[in-house]
Amino acid sequence: MHIRPVIDDTDLDHVYRMTHDAYVELGYIAPRPDGRFRHYEDVDAAPENMVLVAVEEGVIVGTVSVTLDGPAGFHVDHDFATEIAAVRAEGQPVGASWRIVTEPRHRASTAVVLELIRATVDVFARFGVATGLCTFAPRHERAYQRAIGMETIARTDGVGEVKTPAVLMRGDIATIALRWPPHDNPTLATLVAERKRLLDVVRRDAA
Repeated sequence: MHIRPVIDDTDLDHVYRMTHDAYVELGYIAPRPDGRFRHYEDVDAAPENMVLVAVEEGVIVGTVSVTLDGPAGFHVDHDFATEIAAVRAEGQPVGASWRIVTEPRHRASTAVVLELIRATVDVFARFGVATGLCTFAPRHERAYQRAIGMETIARTDGVGEVKTPAVLMRGDIATIALRWPPHDNPTLATLVAERKRLLDVVRRDAA
C-alpha cells in the first residue's frame, strides 16, 4: 500500500465518490443525484489543504485530507469555533485532518486507516504542526483515545452537512509519531516541499 497526494481531477473525483458512498452507507447523508459529496468546499480548495489517497495494486482504497491553518481555516471552525479559538490561543502550530474514508472492503480492518494516520502525522510533523485536530463519530472515540492518545474536547449533534453526532478530538503530533512512527515516504516529502514553496508564494503575494 502506498500513500500519495491526489494527482489530478480524476483522483479528486474518486475521493468525492468514495466519500459519498461511504457516508450514504453509514447513514450520514442522503444520496446525492451526482453520486458525489463535497463538503467544506472553502477548506477543500485552500492551498493549505492536501488530499491524500491510499493506493493498493493501482486502486484508491482510502483517503484523508490534511489542512494547515490559514485564511480558510479548518473544517472544525464551522462547528467548534469557540473550542478551536482556544486551541489557537495556546500559540502552537495547529493542523486538522478530516474526510478519512476507506472503500467498503477495507472497513472491517484498521490497516488502511492506520496508514492514513501515519501519513497525516508525517505531513504535520514536516510542517512543524504541534497539535492535530479531528472529528469522529462517537463510536470511534475510545479507539482513538486508546490507539493514538487523542483527547476529546467537544461534542456536537451534527457537523456541517453531516447530520450525525460527532466528537472533536485533539492529539499531540510528536507523541503520536512516537507511538505510530511514519514510514519512509519520499512522495510525501516531495509534497511537503512543493507545498511549502507554494504557500510562500501565496503568502508573499497576499502581503
